[in-house]
Amino acid sequence: MTKQFEVGASYQAKNYRDSGYNFPKGEYHLKIIQEGFPEKPVNDEEELVIAEEQWLEGLEGTDQYKTDLEGNWYYFEFPLNDEGVECMWIPESVVFDVFE
Repeated sequence: MTKQFEVGASYQAKNYRDSGYNFPKGEYHLKIIQEGFPEKPVNDEEELVIAEEQWLEGLEGTDQYKTDLEGNWYYFEFPLNDEGVECMWIPESVVFDVFE
């Protein structure tokens, strides 16, 4: 069964050992679900550049690249953290691995 994520809900990130991704502890508020890689920024043009660098670079030419590019993207508001990240677009494949 596929996990269901709802806009407006909050989610906890799994720890690095369980997910393979290092996300700060705390509640993540899901603000938007977008089909396919977002074409317009929500708050800042940089957020799309960061999402592409973070999640798509290095995957070019692979099946995972196409899956992530064309799949759902989730816009999460992050908890307070030392990295200064307020919000981020995250592909569905990563969301399913990271959030409980």
